[in-house]
Amino acid sequence: MSKIYETKEEIFNKALLFMEKCLLDVMDQEDVLEVKSEIERNGRNRKGYLGQLVQKYVFDQELVDNRAEADFKVAGVELKTTPIKEHKTKRYIAKERLVFSMIDYMTIIAENWEESSFLEKNKLILLLFYLYKKELGILDYKFKFCYELDFLNNISNKDAVQIKKDWEYIVDKIKKGEAHLLSEGDTFYLGACTKASDSSVRRQQPNSEIPAKPRAFSLKQSYLNYIIQNEILSTHEDYKSISEENKTIDEKIKDKLERFIGKTDNEIIEELGLVINKKQKQYKRTLANFMISGSNSKIEEFEKANVKLRVITLENNGNLKESISFPHFDYREIVNQDWEHSDLYRLFEEKRFLFVIFKKDKEGKSISFQGWKFWNFPAFDMEEAQRIWELNKEMIQSGKYDSLPKVSDSKIVHVRPHGRNREDKIETPHGTMETKKCFWIHANYIKESLGL
Repeated sequence: MSKIYETKEEIFNKALLFMEKCLLDVMDQEDVLEVKSEIERNGRNRKGYLGQLVQKYVFDQELVDNRAEADFKVAGVELKTTPIKEHKTKRYIAKERLVFSMIDYMTIIAENWEESSFLEKNKLILLLFYLYKKELGILDYKFKFCYELDFLNNISNKDAVQIKKDWEYIVDKIKKGEAHLLSEGDTFYLGACTKASDSSVRRQQPNSEIPAKPRAFSLKQSYLNYIIQNEILSTHEDYKSISEENKTIDEKIKDKLERFIGKTDNEIIEELGLVINKKQKQYKRTLANFMISGSNSKIEEFEKANVKLRVITLENNGNLKESISFPHFDYREIVNQDWEHSDLYRLFEEKRFLFVIFKKDKEGKSISFQGWKFWNFPAFDMEEAQRIWELNKEMIQSGKYDSLPKVSDSKIVHVRPHGRNREDKIETPHGTMETKKCFWIHANYIKESLGL
């Protein structure tokens, strides 16, 4: 019979006693042997298994599958275990996003945020962070921190407003029959991540005959990182917040940038009282940062939401010459990846951009601010991106390093060098050295996607 916890304080105090320990420290030998046999039968990466073991052996809870309410029903607390990794400079970072229960496409369209099944189960969460090490088994992971995540009370009002908006955006898209077009990059903090053991699995959705990938709500990895660095480790990096209570990030960006539309960079500099060297490499990026936050510090909301600020400059005829690059890929890693576990897929699925758009004047001596747009890679173009990624993998496997995808091979993405110079090389699966290369999104594709 499960132990009854009446209050959240009882649960959190119990969790504190478990810090700096692993499951082997609290299990008897008979239980250890039983669990190890289970791991041998089903594998160590069985989703949710570590959390179930913590419930059973740390909190003395009988396990109930697919419970609609919180794990600790009386106290209203949901238990989540999540991995962290050691980091060179930040001590610890989140290894992955925090995944919640599956989204039921057919029933969620009748819900509202305040009475949603998501909040019913997850409004108060006990987060247990454990240190992941590849060489260890799950019984050996040491738990480092516990954290109370309260979606209604202890997060800031501005974050609560954005998370509610994210939930509503996802549900609205499902209502429109567009569950198959969902992407994690659609939203800021609360995402809809893919969740299936087989990438071919699809589910029925309302208001459309097109089947959709199974998805679950998730709190983004970048948001967890912010919690770890600022709430748990108290490193308090130099972040600048732009949000206000009762306003979403979209609304606040509009407040900040709308007044600059049509103004030249010189007029903006004068209005903001700035002194900026226009010859410096990051001049326009620095100017955009000051336009948004009044400083050149990192923007708190962008760090939490995995938003990348990109400045693009149109020619005076409206053309865009600048393609967008991503970090260089590892030739040896890419040949051992599949598409849905690749770095490029994660970037396209999860990354959100804020494009700040300038345009050159006829003489090319000045630029003026044209506007801005949040953008993430659209789900309907994922198949084309996958085709190019797989072509790139095939060419690398064959050792055809001069035949990687070119601009002419796709309307969306291509491969080209991305190193300091031609001599900036890395090793290939064939033991040779090749120039660093990366995927680039075509300039014309970006222009069309932004409606420019």
